[in-house]
Amino acid sequence: MIKFLNRAFGGAVILTLLILITYLGRIPLALGVAAFSYIALHEMDKALHKIDLHLPMKCLYLTNGIIMAAAFINNSDLYIASIVVSVLFLFMYIILRSHYTLYDAFAAAFVMLYVSFLISHILRIKNVSYVWMLYITAWGSDTFAYLVGSLFGKHKMAWMSHISPHKTVEGSVGGIVGATILNIVYCHEFGLENYIREIVIFTIVAAIMSQIGDLIASYIKRQTGIKDFGNLIPGHGGILDRFDSIMFIAPVLYLFSRV
Repeated sequence: MIKFLNRAFGGAVILTLLILITYLGRIPLALGVAAFSYIALHEMDKALHKIDLHLPMKCLYLTNGIIMAAAFINNSDLYIASIVVSVLFLFMYIILRSHYTLYDAFAAAFVMLYVSFLISHILRIKNVSYVWMLYITAWGSDTFAYLVGSLFGKHKMAWMSHISPHKTVEGSVGGIVGATILNIVYCHEFGLENYIREIVIFTIVAAIMSQIGDLIASYIKRQTGIKDFGNLIPGHGGILDRFDSIMFIAPVLYLFSRV
């Protein structure tokens, strides 16, 4: 019971915070997302330390700020330039600091892609109304996948059993269908009925990406020997434990918002 209450409390806190910063508009949302990205970088650093990988955190913090700022300004040429400059700066920094290995360099590049690049796409979405679909798709897919998988799951996905042994075909399909239904309801409530077909296509792709994000996060945790990325959110772990799906949906939602 205590575990359940902690999880419910933690979920309520993070959900309330996300609703608040999203409701207040693009600038509060940008500040909140940027703060989450820095926490996520810290969590990845702690996880990779478990397997003796050392990240140039000062450099990653700097490049994260550059990428987030460019994403918020939302000029495509500037954003691409920020990625190029960040990658070049990262590798030059590592090359000139002799105590970093090639493995550290590859790990740092992965972390920049996994955290800074993916999360920054939330800030590239000009219309905050679309951001609500980010939460609906991520947590709707996750919730329905868990419920359907628990109640009706019979066919386990053997090919991913070494990463997530409890995933089932029924749960995966249930997550996609559930998220689609929720987004259709959202569209009807907020006057987006003319985009139903596009939203269904978006949700199917995004729900699949959500499950891929969850799978990649599980793989990282298994490889580093950790249960959660952190303990910031009671009962849920760290920021990456809650944002693993959102991060992979964000680029898809950004592209959809431009249609």
